[in-house]
Formats: sequence, structure tokens, C-alpha cells
Amino acid sequence: MKIWSGGRRRVIPRFIGLCLLLATALASACNQRPDAAGPSILVVTLDTTRRDHLGLYGYGRATSPNLDRFATEATVYTRAYSTSSWTLPAHASIFTGKLTAGHGARYDPNGPFRLTDGITGPEVWKELRARGLSAGEQTLAGRLSQAGWRTGGIVAGPWMKKLFGLGTGFADYDDDGIEELNGRLARQVTERAIAWIDRRGSERFFLFLNYYDPHAPYAPPAKFVRALDPTGDGAPPGDRERDVALYDAEIRSMDHELGRVLDHLRARELFRNMWIIVTADHGEFLGEHGKTDHGRGVFEEEIRIPLLVKKPGTRGGTRDDTLVQLTDILPMLLGSLGLEVPGGIHGEDPENARRPIVAEVHSRGSEQRWIRALIEDDFKLVATDKRSKLYDLGSDLGEQQNVMRSDRERGLAMRARLDAYLASIEGAGEAGPDVDIDESTRRALENLGYLE
Repeated sequence: MKIWSGGRRRVIPRFIGLCLLLATALASACNQRPDAAGPSILVVTLDTTRRDHLGLYGYGRATSPNLDRFATEATVYTRAYSTSSWTLPAHASIFTGKLTAGHGARYDPNGPFRLTDGITGPEVWKELRARGLSAGEQTLAGRLSQAGWRTGGIVAGPWMKKLFGLGTGFADYDDDGIEELNGRLARQVTERAIAWIDRRGSERFFLFLNYYDPHAPYAPPAKFVRALDPTGDGAPPGDRERDVALYDAEIRSMDHELGRVLDHLRARELFRNMWIIVTADHGEFLGEHGKTDHGRGVFEEEIRIPLLVKKPGTRGGTRDDTLVQLTDILPMLLGSLGLEVPGGIHGEDPENARRPIVAEVHSRGSEQRWIRALIEDDFKLVATDKRSKLYDLGSDLGEQQNVMRSDRERGLAMRARLDAYLASIEGAGEAGPDVDIDESTRRALENLGYLE
């Protein structure tokens, strides 16, 4: 190759040398970047959905025909747990593989999010604050983006908005129109999801969907109320039987829309070779223990969740009673894809898991208070800073009988293990950025009862 320099014709090797240098750099970059060839992935959260109100877990009403069908093609985990009893920390655990004590997204009286700015109400509301997911956290979406997957999130609930950090790592994150009492409807999530999938063509993708319909207040489409033929149709608002029927109809409506997504994947011949994971962030009280909400404790109704996992090319239709948790989703996926599973996380692939099952929720008020749970085999320890309770879930799934006195040695040993484990990771999470909540988000959170 001849290159002109200074008006004189010279033959020099610099261009060849430059080509070799570029080729070496490109080869090095390719070696550092994981192979993008791999299955597409769908992860779905069904907000506020109780496992025991789904047909695949034995519920009597026909709330979940599409999930029930999907269960015949997946592994159904019968003892799956959330890491908390409300949306933000639970989703942060899915995306980071960390417990709340590790990622730090939670209620916090010193948190940067001022949830009550401009809201008229009791004086205590002015002290209600939260912490979001730190922008510095490495998320599942971020890791898959780096590995060559196209990543997208389509969400429905107010706590899922980008503001709180859960969009970190996604190339596309759709949180449009979340301003009303019930967030965004399942139909809107499904329509956006189908359009997003169709735009991908043959591109490998990771899509996260958040359905929100079963969250109170319950206002299901009339056709799904009629489909379940609930009793107590003329009962006043607040009647437990009526509320349960409406809650079930919300699940049926959401199940219908999820079914549309799954059928679309089948029609596109994508379904069989995909990872598809369906779970919930938390459950809901429907009168048990005298309660009708969530996010204040760690009872089974709040933290025991559905979890269905379909691996690429497998036939499924199995049930697994292994203790699993939301933190296990990240390492299970990354490990199966041949990507590096990061250190410092608290989840493990369920097939080889040895980590403890821990859940916690922090006070919504001005004081630094918490409630935590440790589940080992059939026993569950529930702890606060001042006391502990022990339940034998094998014989008392409703947590009616505290057996701490009769099984004190076990209870004290579990408390010691819980305290030591959380002490080893507590404080690792950093607060999200110091920002004010926009008016539409603040209004939605207030109406949803989070500012109560």
C-alpha cells in the first residue's frame, strides 16, 4: 500500500500496522463480550397475587386458566418466597439477586424520596420516605444488555416507575400513563408487549412485564366478574366475600391478558425455545389476621408467592417443593446462559441452593423499625428488634400458634442465625438519587394507600 506524505511518494507499512492493531482490538473486545447467541427470555410479575388463589395451586375458582395451562409446560415451585411484602424491594431483589438489606430499596425515614410533599393529611405523613434502587447497582437487565440481548420492560404499577430505579439497565423501559388509582391496566401492558416483541424480529430479547390489576382497590371488568359468578353481588363495599370475589376477578382478567402474550409467543414459534418465568412480588391479606392490605408484615399471605419456570426446550409439567426465593432468578438465568454469576448476591440456582430464605419489611413511619422472617424446612421465625415468634408451617400454615416457648432452643438458634446473616450484609445498599416525586406518581401512591 502506498501513502502520500509531504508531496513525496513513499511506501510505508503504517497502514498495515494500523489494520493489524484494529483487528487485534476487535478480537479482544469480542473475547471479552459474552456470546449473544442464546434463548430469548420473558419474566413476568403478577403484582399482589396470592399463590393460593390460583388454580395450579389448588384454588377452587377458575381464576387462572392460562396460568394453569402454562403450568403443564413449566416447573411449578410450591414453596417460593418473596424478599418483602411490597413492590419496590421485591422487584429490586429480582433484578439484583440481593435481599433488601443488600440493595437498600425500602421504606426509610431518612430516604431521599419525599412521598408526602404537598399532600394534605396527618402530620406523620410528612415523615414518610423511601429509598430507591441505586443507579450503581448491576441489574439483570444491565448484564443481559452487555451480553447482547435486547432488553425491555413494560410496567403498570406506580412503584415501578423509572424514578425509583427499577428501570436501571433496560434499553427500553415503558412506564407511560401510570397516573391513575389502578396504575396501568393489563390490556395496555399486553398490547405494548406484543408490539415490542414483534419489533424484535429475530433479535434475542429479554422482556420484563409487570401486571398490576389485583392491587386494591379492586375494579375488574364486568365480564370477568360474571365469568366467575361471584356471590354477594349486592353486598356493600368492604364486605369480605364481595372483596374476595372482586380480587379473584382481577386475577382472571390479568390471566386473560397474560394468556394473550403466551399465545402470541406460540404463534410466533418463539415459546418453546424461550426462558419464561412467571411470579409475584407479594401477596395480599383478604381478612386473615384481621387485615386487608400488605406491606406491613411477613405473614405467609404476604410473602409466599407463585413461581413458574419454563426452560428452553423442556416439556415441564413438574412440581418442585424446594425452598426458593426471588433472589434466585438472577443466578438461575445467568448461570444457565453461561454468563458470569456475580459475587456478593444472596440468591443461588435452586438446584444447588444453600442460602437462607429471608424476608423483611421496614416501617412506613418515622421510626427505624423492621419485621424479618427466616424460613428453614417447615419452621418460620418472625423477628422484630424486641421479640421473636416461631411457627411450624407444616401443621400451622395460617400462623395461628406461636411455638417459641415449646421449641425455644430451635427458635433461639434460628434467631441467632438470622441476626448474624443480616448483620453480614446490612448497609450494603445505597440510597437512590435525591429526587422529588412527580405529581402524578405522588397522587397515585396516595390513592393506593401507601401514604396511609
